Amino acid sequence: MEKKYPLTAGYKENSTSKEAAEKIDSRSTNLRTECLKIIKRKGNYGATPEEVAEILSESILSIRPRFTELKLLQYIIDSGDRRKNSFGSNTKVWRYNDER
Repeated sequence: MEKKYPLTAGYKENSTSKEAAEKIDSRSTNLRTECLKIIKRKGNYGATPEEVAEILSESILSIRPRFTELKLLQYIIDSGDRRKNSFGSNTKVWRYNDER
């Protein structure tokens, strides 16, 4: 059975977007798992994609899509809190979905 998005990296265009998805796909499952472990460990404090990227020493471009996948899979939920990112903008804080 072929896995589909959000269980695999997604893309919107059959060009560079598809190439990038195929390149990260071999790592996406592991990155999703690592992101989820961190978010779960953070409890109610939660975590932002930027914070997780820093902990994992990964590019935000590799981590932010994993958060979208985890949200679609209902593993994480918006905590309602916001924290400043490195650009000084508010960003969502995600927490583990205990009801899953």
